[in-house]
Amino acid sequence: MASKEKGGAGMPQDKAIAEALDSEAQIYRKSGEYRAVRVEALTPVETVLASGLKETKNTALPGDYIVTGVGGERYVVKPDVFAARYEPKGGSADVFIARGHVKAIPNPFSRPLHIVAPWGEIQHGAADCMVVDIYDPATKKRDGKPYLVSRPEFDATYTVMRSASSQSKAPWYRNKGGRPRGRLL
Repeated sequence: MASKEKGGAGMPQDKAIAEALDSEAQIYRKSGEYRAVRVEALTPVETVLASGLKETKNTALPGDYIVTGVGGERYVVKPDVFAARYEPKGGSADVFIARGHVKAIPNPFSRPLHIVAPWGEIQHGAADCMVVDIYDPATKKRDGKPYLVSRPEFDATYTVMRSASSQSKAPWYRNKGGRPRGRLL
């Protein structure tokens, strides 16, 4: 994830979010049923949440999947990620069961957040959104490519597995004056 300011990499926001995902995040398991179709041609996809917020834009390439989430939001998933995170549900060609884990934290800035998502487009999140990164429980490593999930969609699709081992009393994202660290887009 990168800020769009000054070319993106290494912004304080990025570092603060990475530190929190490593130290304060809870581990969640994705669950539920999803509809998905594999596309054969370039297909633009705009992710619009149940609240009406336009979260992001992306383009599905031939072979990618367009997944429809529990809130009706549509998003693009690459074939390798799709194979690792979804499995077919018997009896229906376009229904899949989610699997996989993430590390997630509430939006630490308590105001709307805008990041450059792993797919290169600006992603918008509300003040109560979640910052999420794919997590591998076997290696205990996260993917390093955070993205945003709206709170209602997050609550409907993720189940907490365990809390982070270290829960500090002084939140990682506040400076001495109690204000959020880092810059927003």
